[in-house]
Amino acid sequence: VGVGLERGLTHVLAPIAATVIIAATIAFLVTGRADASRADIPVLYQVPDFTFVERSGKPFGLNDMKGKISVVDFFFASCQGPCPIMNADMAEMYRLYAHSDKVQFVSFTVDPDVDSLPVLKKYAERFGVTDNRWLLVRAESKVISGFCEQGFKVSGELPGRHSTKLILVDPQGMIRGYYDYDSETSLKLLRNNIRTLAREME
Repeated sequence: VGVGLERGLTHVLAPIAATVIIAATIAFLVTGRADASRADIPVLYQVPDFTFVERSGKPFGLNDMKGKISVVDFFFASCQGPCPIMNADMAEMYRLYAHSDKVQFVSFTVDPDVDSLPVLKKYAERFGVTDNRWLLVRAESKVISGFCEQGFKVSGELPGRHSTKLILVDPQGMIRGYYDYDSETSLKLLRNNIRTLAREME
C-alpha cells in the first residue's frame, strides 16, 4: 500500500512541480527582460539645481522636474531654422501624452533678451499649448549659456548654435538620453524610453 501511495503522490506532485518550475522560469525571464530594458537607458548626468521663470511668471526649477518624466529642448522664438520642426515634434508628443500626469515638456529659451514672458506665451499658443504640461522657461542671459554647457552638456554658443537635441530627464532629475529631432528612429526610441520610465513609476 505504501508503495502504491508513494507512486500516486508522485503522479500528482510531478505535474505540479513542473508547473511551478515553468511559472518561475517565465517570471525570471519577464523580470530579466524588464531589467534589461531599464539597463538599456543609461543614466548620464544629474541636472543641476536651478530656479528660472516660466511663461506664466511662476518660478520653475529642478524641484518642478522631479517626480515627472521631462522631455527638454532649447530654442528661441524667432528661430527660422530647426526650432519650428523641433517644437512640432514636442507638440506631437504633448498631444500624445495628453492624458498622462507622468510626462511633461520643458523648453528653455536661449535668447532671453528677446524672448520675454509675453513672447513665450504667444509661442506656446502657436503650438496649441493649453495647460502646464508644456513649460516654456526663461533664464537671465548671463546664466543660460553656462546652464546649457554645464547643466545639460550641450552647446552654449547661443542663440544660433544651440542644441537641437530632445533630452530625456527621469523623475530623479537624471538625464537619460539625447535624441535627434529629425530622425524618426531616434524619436521612436525616445517614445519607447518614456514608456519604460513611466512603467517604473507605477
